[in-house]
Amino acid sequence: MTGADRATVASVAARLAAAGVPSPDVDARRLVEHVTELTGSCDGCGGALLDGLVARRSAREPLQLVIGRTWFRELELRCAPGVFIPRPETEIVAGIAIDEARQHPSPIVAEPCTGTGAIALSVAVEVPGARIVATDLDPAAVDLARDNLARVLAGEAGPPLVADQVEILHGDLLTPFRSPGAHQAWAAHLEGEVDVLVSNPPYLPAADRGSWQPEVADHDPDGALVGGADGHEVVDRLLSAATTWLRPGGLVVIEIDERRGADARLAATAAGLVDVRIVADLTGADRAVTARRSRAAHR
Repeated sequence: MTGADRATVASVAARLAAAGVPSPDVDARRLVEHVTELTGSCDGCGGALLDGLVARRSAREPLQLVIGRTWFRELELRCAPGVFIPRPETEIVAGIAIDEARQHPSPIVAEPCTGTGAIALSVAVEVPGARIVATDLDPAAVDLARDNLARVLAGEAGPPLVADQVEILHGDLLTPFRSPGAHQAWAAHLEGEVDVLVSNPPYLPAADRGSWQPEVADHDPDGALVGGADGHEVVDRLLSAATTWLRPGGLVVIEIDERRGADARLAATAAGLVDVRIVADLTGADRAVTARRSRAAHR
């Protein structure tokens, strides 16, 4: 980065800080790099573009929407208004699913609430031979996830991917898996055959509305944030369904509200799952619940 670029970053960071943006230095650098990538410099037309983007970020539009993309593990994914933006902490959840999938030949992975497709596509590119079925109730999320899948297949978003390795379906949680005509032949009969069930579902209580930063409150879809009045409703549904969809010994990993680790442990145990664990993120906060279907379960 040239001296002029560094000066521009400092100027942008000052504007963002004055607007209350939480990470002004990082965001300023990303914005300058983005404009330089598009126009070659931040002078002339590049300067006008940068000014507009800085104004949008100063209005607390998420950086990922301002530049239209985000980075998740090995992937560069498109982001779009109205679809939940994946967070860095969710990379931990994806990593657990990837590590488990690598333990199986040709693993089958199911991912409800896929959003941008970040977890499903990360598993696909990092676990050769894995087969992934992802779902989302929001048609806009399904369209975006399919677009990101197409970009990965075209080599535009990350490591190469084999065609027909990933299927993205519209519907509520695991319900689309019961419609064999809607997807690949290998995914027609998934009950009791899934090696890894992974999800970042809505898990916040309704009472949390009004407490979020503008980047969340004004841009992330409510349906991707709020799990219900209690907040744990969707997590409970997925844990209960895990005993039906997982093969014996299969793993479920679900991102959770950091305040609900004890509740998630109880719900997993109540569902009949075993080897229940709460996984912390890099800050030490409870980030995910993992559990297995008993290996003694009848097929």
